[in-house]
Amino acid sequence: MKKENIIKNIMIILNIILFFYLVFIFRNQYIYNMSYTKCILFMIFNSLFIFTYGILKNDDKTFKSNIIIYIFYFLILLISITFLIGRGEFKIYDRLYAGQYKPFYTIISEFKYGSKKNIVYNFIMLIPLSFLLMIKNKKYKNIFLESIIILPTIIIIELLQAFTHSGVFDIDDIILNYFGVIIFNFIITRFSLIDKIRKLFYTDFNLKIKNKNIIFYISLSILIIYDIFIFIK
Repeated sequence: MKKENIIKNIMIILNIILFFYLVFIFRNQYIYNMSYTKCILFMIFNSLFIFTYGILKNDDKTFKSNIIIYIFYFLILLISITFLIGRGEFKIYDRLYAGQYKPFYTIISEFKYGSKKNIVYNFIMLIPLSFLLMIKNKKYKNIFLESIIILPTIIIIELLQAFTHSGVFDIDDIILNYFGVIIFNFIITRFSLIDKIRKLFYTDFNLKIKNKNIIFYISLSILIIYDIFIFIK
């Protein structure tokens, strides 16, 4: 187990360095080298690798620390997509960028004339964080307790987008982000899904140690192959 723990820690450090290297390499006016799809797949493969380590180790401390790592990965992904990928140079300005402060104006306009993709994106953007918080601790099934973390996160993102000029402050983004979390929280708790899903993150599926090792090293190999792929691309 000690060898696998060293491998896990090395891979976490190396992949975070690789991620930001690929995000910033050859940066000019925009960031060209990482697409949204590559970023998402990168974090998925890293999370799967951590998940298989949890199966291999199979103790409560590891399972809980894994959830922290998933949240950390998601926040890196969220920051990259919101402030970096396809955005202008990241700078903190001394004044707020122009924004939209009239509720539902942007939502109605996009429904009538624009792309629905932006509405969908803002609706689902914070759902992974909501899910991970509920996986981390059952108390976050309570939407009011979850909101203590979710709402400030949403507002900080909007304010930083305005101050960095990587976007604009839009009250409708806050509404969509938070409404998506509320709907998700209601569905997953109403049908008692979170308790069933949560068990999957705290079990080794009764696998034999040999099979656990095979799964761990397969996921490691997949992650390394993907790292090489996005590096040479």
